Amino acid sequence: MTEPQSIAWLFPEYEFGGMDPETHAGVIIERLLEHGNWDELRWLFETYSEARVADWVRGHGFRLLSKRSFALWRLALDVKDYVAPDWARRWKAKESW
Repeated sequence: MTEPQSIAWLFPEYEFGGMDPETHAGVIIERLLEHGNWDELRWLFETYSEARVADWVRGHGFRLLSKRSFALWRLALDVKDYVAPDWARRWKAKESW
């Protein structure tokens, strides 16, 4: 399955046609969790599985998603524990919703 063309705008620094879903999994997951619509999110979960996306949220979501998106995806994916370095906690505490 290839990426939906509707997400090309999320990757202006990449040659979209040359992106590989495995090589670029982290950035694809990040940007679709933050900005994806229902069809794009459906593709995301079909491509990477709920468990893999939940693992990404657990390991990277605190740093790379907005507070609002991180809270949503933690709840939706039942992510209770997550990686949050002290410096990232301090920085996120200053971020507004």
